[in-house]
Amino acid sequence: MRVLIAVAHADDEVLGCFSVMSSLSDEVYVLHATNSTPLNPFYATRAGFASVGEYEVARRAEMLAALDAAGFPRERWRALPIADQGTPDHIGAIREAMASYGADVIYTHAYEGGHPDHDAMAYAASVFPNVIEFPIYHADDAGEMRCGRFYDGEASSVVALSGELLERKRAALDCFATQQRVIVRLPATPELFRPMRKYDFDKPPHEGRLYYEVRGHGWTWDEWHRHIIVS
Repeated sequence: MRVLIAVAHADDEVLGCFSVMSSLSDEVYVLHATNSTPLNPFYATRAGFASVGEYEVARRAEMLAALDAAGFPRERWRALPIADQGTPDHIGAIREAMASYGADVIYTHAYEGGHPDHDAMAYAASVFPNVIEFPIYHADDAGEMRCGRFYDGEASSVVALSGELLERKRAALDCFATQQRVIVRLPATPELFRPMRKYDFDKPPHEGRLYYEVRGHGWTWDEWHRHIIVS
């Protein structure tokens, strides 16, 4: 079976799908919709880099190190040249890239309001059959980050990692030095999955402010919606 893990950024695949990446019975590929680097220099500066370009180089190096730590073939990983937070403007290109794999199953983000790129990936994947979704984070009722659980219901599959597999996942996550401020807040196990819900993308994923609105990730939901419809 050919499996595609289509995610927004470097570390999303390890956080949400490490058990899938480690499958020995399937032919697994990883597609990033972005280069994992925002154009806003604030993020590069916060991570300790002098420029966006230096930050992009570091993010790629982190990803390659994580692939090696996971024992995942580098040649099965690909990243599109889209900036972090830029996916709502490139839905067509992302869908074309996803379709090129001819995957039997696609794993991607749930529509949960955590990050505009995560939600754009859910929207992009929604036109394909056999899509499995997983959670990363969303806002709780107080606007705080709520991690590793679906916002709107339960998982249909819960995969508990232990032993050597969990050690390899943690080793891969440790490679993302620039992302530890978020990674430490997410559980390494279990991993939650379910068939993608039939979302109404003309409505926000939940009432109240979305987490990316609370955190100021460059988009409001209204802006996000306008852009995905025309991209």
